[in-house]
Amino acid sequence: MSNSLSKITTIEAVCFIVISTLIRIVLNLPQLIIKICGSSALINMIYISVIIIFFTLIIIRLFSKFTNYDIVDISGFVGGNIFKYVIGVLICLYLISFSSFLIRNFSDVVNSIYYRETSFIFLILFFIITAFISNLFGAKSIFRVNVIIVTIMVLSFVITFISVLPNIVCQRISPILGNGLNKTFITGLCNLSSFNGLILIYFICPFLEEKKDFKKTTIISISIISLLLFLSTACLLLSLSFSSTLKDISSFYTLITNNEFGDFFQHPEALFIFTWILSIISFLNLIILFVLRFSKKIFQTKNSRILLIIICIIIFIISLVPQNIMQAQKLENFIHKYIGIPLEFIVFPSILLIANIKLNNKTKKERKYE
Repeated sequence: MSNSLSKITTIEAVCFIVISTLIRIVLNLPQLIIKICGSSALINMIYISVIIIFFTLIIIRLFSKFTNYDIVDISGFVGGNIFKYVIGVLICLYLISFSSFLIRNFSDVVNSIYYRETSFIFLILFFIITAFISNLFGAKSIFRVNVIIVTIMVLSFVITFISVLPNIVCQRISPILGNGLNKTFITGLCNLSSFNGLILIYFICPFLEEKKDFKKTTIISISIISLLLFLSTACLLLSLSFSSTLKDISSFYTLITNNEFGDFFQHPEALFIFTWILSIISFLNLIILFVLRFSKKIFQTKNSRILLIIICIIIFIISLVPQNIMQAQKLENFIHKYIGIPLEFIVFPSILLIANIKLNNKTKKERKYE
């Protein structure tokens, strides 16, 4: 296992930020958006995307003087080692918990569709063991494979979007304000959690080959996520008359099974689910990679293999906590809404803001004594 920090290209960084949102779209993210906003879901997505883009530009500005550091390093600059450890532990707990509930959710979906005679525990073990082995090969191979998998995933999304075009009924966008003005613009702000991939931009700077590409990487990533969220929500809302009351285990699976792909593909959902399985493996590889990186900073150890084993065991244990798929979904959404949003939009930006103020004051003092 390599201990050196692997440098990645812009496309590798973009795919890293995008992957978690792709998986949530596959599971139930568009469905959740429609349940909150109704027929105004598309307006809400545009509204949320505009907020995210402006917010992202602020984060880019705040990171401009810290392009060699991630948020954990910057926390150390702001509040010393104790504060650095607190933020590091908080990030690790967040990444571990939401990835645990995500793989449990996904395992239950696959188990319900294809492997009803097999326990979901074996699927979870398969994902975790594969991620463990992948992390033994180092970060560079994980990032490269992720690019291939994200490309396949995006291609499958494009195929799905094209396939539903004949079934789209534009009248389903009315009433234009759906469940009301409040649900669209006030309560609908909780859909900021749809951009959970945004939290990953706080970690990516030290990995970039070219630090000047941070702005380009971030803007491209957020643009892709915004487009995919809008299109997936539009496809579900406009092509299925029962989209607002959908109670299926995966809204995207329902979307695929309710559309024709020609005589050549009699069961296209099997091929799509195979690509989803690859994506969940790649996602877990990346999450464990970063949890391992932050854990090494916290515990100041070079024994990566022991930490890797501990992290995998913790993820496995937490993934067994939900009693069923509904609990797994609720816990996953709770993590994103009540932990992810405060971290992404309050805690981390505050740390960056304080770090910039502290750096400016330090610079002024140094100039004063020159």
